[in-house]
Amino acid sequence: MNDFSIIIVNYKSWVPLTKCLDSILIQNIIMPKILVLDNNSNDDIFNDFKKKYKSVEWIKNDENLGFAKACNKGSKKVKSKWILFLNPDTLIPKNCFEKLTNKVKDSKNEIISIKQLNEKGIDTHAYGMFLNLYSINGIFRFIYRLFSGLSKKENNTKLSFSPDWISGSFMLIKSKDFIKIGGLDEKFWMYYEDMDLCKTAKKFGISTKFYNDLHCYHFHGKSSRIDLETKIKSKSEVIKSSFIFINKHYRGLHRKTLCFLLYLSNFIELFLLSPFLKEKRGVFKKIIGF
Repeated sequence: MNDFSIIIVNYKSWVPLTKCLDSILIQNIIMPKILVLDNNSNDDIFNDFKKKYKSVEWIKNDENLGFAKACNKGSKKVKSKWILFLNPDTLIPKNCFEKLTNKVKDSKNEIISIKQLNEKGIDTHAYGMFLNLYSINGIFRFIYRLFSGLSKKENNTKLSFSPDWISGSFMLIKSKDFIKIGGLDEKFWMYYEDMDLCKTAKKFGISTKFYNDLHCYHFHGKSSRIDLETKIKSKSEVIKSSFIFINKHYRGLHRKTLCFLLYLSNFIELFLLSPFLKEKRGVFKKIIGF
């Protein structure tokens, strides 16, 4: 697995990106090609980083392309066997890539990820179930896991397992498989593109593999929570992308039922919380005509 490239999409995440790049550059033995695409941060910091990290390849986009489109653009710039899509607010422990190399050297058709810990060292469970009737909201997911035996606690006892989807914040995939799937669907500007990729991949016989005995750190939300406006846009994109996912993967009554329940669930939450939270009011205004 020495032949792999890392693609990072950045948007005003310069402080965490510094830590991320530094953690990659001290990895033992394994030294991948690193490509950073900046989604028009437009804050005059890009050139400073370009000078500081000369071993990194930098691309400055003229607009914010969103995550999926930027990743696809980056994938066309690398020629390696493997691609690791990595968030700028991640931190890679020393020897992580060396250990991962030993695990995936015989991997066939898999999309691979590892455990992600937050600032407090708590597992963020960077995987999940496909959006469906039994996972439409937190209550439905809890009930389903309770009766199906697919609890996160149970998953944590396994060295590895195959969830429905794994997070795009640390996603390793062979280049040929990424091309076969068709890359990330650019209809998803932000969020759900990783779930969509994993669901589409299954149609090509490509499964997921999540390793519990390897970890990185993910300080979630450093890009999506930098100010109120960005928070509102991010939360709105979550909702919009969930409907794109449903309309892409389901048909007939199933699709109509899912759309109705999802809309109702979001409407109730935003309606009840809008009087108390500016963020919820902003999201409510953005999606009221959705």
